[in-house]
Amino acid sequence: MKDANVYDVVWPRGKSTITGAKLAKRLDTLEGKVVAELWDWVFKGDVMCEGFEAELGRRYPGIRFISWKEFGEIHGGKEHEVLADLPGKLKSFGVDAVICGVGCCGSCIAAVTRTSILVEKLGIPTVTLCCDGFQTAGGFNAAGEGYPNLPYAVHPGHVNFFTDEEIYKNAAEVMTDQVVKALTVQPADAKPVKEPGMRDIVFSGNLKEVNDFYYMREWSDGLPVIPPVIEEVEKFLRFTARPAGSVVGVLKPDNREATIWNIAVNGVMSGCRPEYMPVLIAIVEGLCDPDFGQEHLGQTPGTETLIIINGKIIKDLEFNYTQGILRPGFQANTSIGRFLRMYIRNVCGFLPHKADKGCFGDNFRIVLAENEDAIAEAGWQPLSADRGFKTGDNVVTLTSVTERTQLIESGMPTAEGTLENIAKRMADNHLFIQFFFRGQKTRPLIILTPLVVKELAKAGYTKEKIKRYLYENAKLKPADMSGKEIARFQKGIEDGSWPEQLGTSADPNRYVQMVSDPDDLQIAVSGDPARDHTLVCAQNGFIGYPVSKKIELPSDWDAMLRGSANN
Repeated sequence: MKDANVYDVVWPRGKSTITGAKLAKRLDTLEGKVVAELWDWVFKGDVMCEGFEAELGRRYPGIRFISWKEFGEIHGGKEHEVLADLPGKLKSFGVDAVICGVGCCGSCIAAVTRTSILVEKLGIPTVTLCCDGFQTAGGFNAAGEGYPNLPYAVHPGHVNFFTDEEIYKNAAEVMTDQVVKALTVQPADAKPVKEPGMRDIVFSGNLKEVNDFYYMREWSDGLPVIPPVIEEVEKFLRFTARPAGSVVGVLKPDNREATIWNIAVNGVMSGCRPEYMPVLIAIVEGLCDPDFGQEHLGQTPGTETLIIINGKIIKDLEFNYTQGILRPGFQANTSIGRFLRMYIRNVCGFLPHKADKGCFGDNFRIVLAENEDAIAEAGWQPLSADRGFKTGDNVVTLTSVTERTQLIESGMPTAEGTLENIAKRMADNHLFIQFFFRGQKTRPLIILTPLVVKELAKAGYTKEKIKRYLYENAKLKPADMSGKEIARFQKGIEDGSWPEQLGTSADPNRYVQMVSDPDDLQIAVSGDPARDHTLVCAQNGFIGYPVSKKIELPSDWDAMLRGSANN
C-alpha cells in the first residue's frame, strides 16, 4: 500500500563554527630551515624522524631539526598542557616548518591533525604523518576544522607489522618526498559550503522517501527514522524553557553547534517521546563538557558511551531498571540510547569510514537506569550522589565503555568470597589497563545486581569498603599482558608517570593495582533482582572520563506528563 502522507522534514545537523580557514604559506626550500618534530609517542614516530633527518639532511644543506623530546607528548593525559606551551616553544626555537605524527589509530589521527592545524594557524607549514587507512579519517577531522586541504605523508602499511629498520627505510625512501611536497607546495584553498538553516525544509516525501533521503546523506543510522517535521520538533521544545536556537556547546570533529533545536530534531528521528527532552538536553550538556573528551569518540577501540540515569525521572519516564536493563524493548532506555549515537553522527560528525575509525565498532548502548529502591534498602546512595548530587536529584551520567565482562554467579556464602570473585574477574579482563600505563587514570564501572548488594550490605559492606577491597585485591601482573603493554608499563615507571603508590620497580612479574585510587572505581546497582551477576565495564582513560549533569525539568512537569500521556 502506498503511503499517501507527505512529510516536510528539516536538517538534523548544526551550524558550522568554522569560517575562512587558510593553510600557512609554504616554504620556497627546506635548505637552511629549522624543522620541529612533534610526536604522540606511539607508532614509531621516533624511528620515522630518524629517517627524515638523514634523508632531508642529505638533500638540504643547513637544515636543522628540533627533536620531539623538546616538546612532550602531544596526545595523552597531559596533551592540553603540552599544546598550550607549543606556540611559545616553536617561537623560541625559530621553527620554520613542522613534521607532526603519528596517526595510526582513531584518536591519534584526530589528535595529530588538530595539532598540525594549531601550528598552521601560527603561520607555520606542517605535514602530518599517518599509516595507510588513516589519511581519510585525518582528512575528515581536518575538514571539520576548516582545513580539508591539510597535507599528509603516509606510511605504506601499519607500522606494527614492520621492523624499525623497515620503518626507517620507508620514511627515508617513500615518505620523504611527501614531506617535501607538503612543506613546499601550496595546496588550493578550500571552498565554502552552503548549508541549510535551522527551520529550512530540506526534503518533502512519504515515509520511505524521507528515510531513503536521510540514509543516502548519512543522516540516519540505517534503521528507519521518524520524519522530523517541524510540528513534531516543536512538541519536544515545549518540554524546555530554553530557546530553540540556544547553543549548548560546539562539538568535534565537525565543530558544529549543539543546539536545543537539533537536540529535538535528533530526538524525533530516534523515536524518543517529547517528554524525554530534558534528559536529551542533559546528555548533550555532558557531551559538551571538556572533561568527557568527546573529540576522541572516533577512536579505533570502538568505545561507546553509556548513559546512566538517576532520580524520580526513572519512574516518571518508565525506564527499565530491573531484569534485562541493557536489552532493547523499553522505549525510554532504547530510544534515548539511540539518540546519543544519532547525535554523535549528525552533530559531532563521527561517521564510519570517515572520522569514526572504530576498528570493529559497537552498537549504541541501551540506557542504564539505577534501581534506587534496592539502593535505599541497602542503606547506600546512588551513583549520582557519589558524583556530588543530592540523593533524589534527576541526573544523567555519561561514561565511556570500551570493554565489558560479566561475572556469572558471583555470589558466595561470604561477602569476602563474593568480592574475591569480582576482583579476580577484573584482573582477568585487565580492564583495558594498557591505557593506564601511559600515566592516565581509568574509571571502571562495576554494576552489581540488587541481590549481590543485599548480601554485601547485610555483611556491613558500604560502597567505600567495596571500593577499598577491590583496589587492594584486584591486581594483575604486567607480565601476563602483551609485550607492548609490558614495555608501556616499564616506560611509565621510568618516566615517573605511575601513581606514587605503585612504586618504582619495573619488574613485570610483580602485582600492581588496576586503578590509582579506590574512588576511581564507580559502582552502580541495577539488573535482575533474582540473580547474583556482576557486570564490569572498562573505561578508556582520558578518552571519555565520566561526567554528570542535572536534568532540568519544566516547573509544571507532572501536569505536562499527564497531558503528554493523553495525546
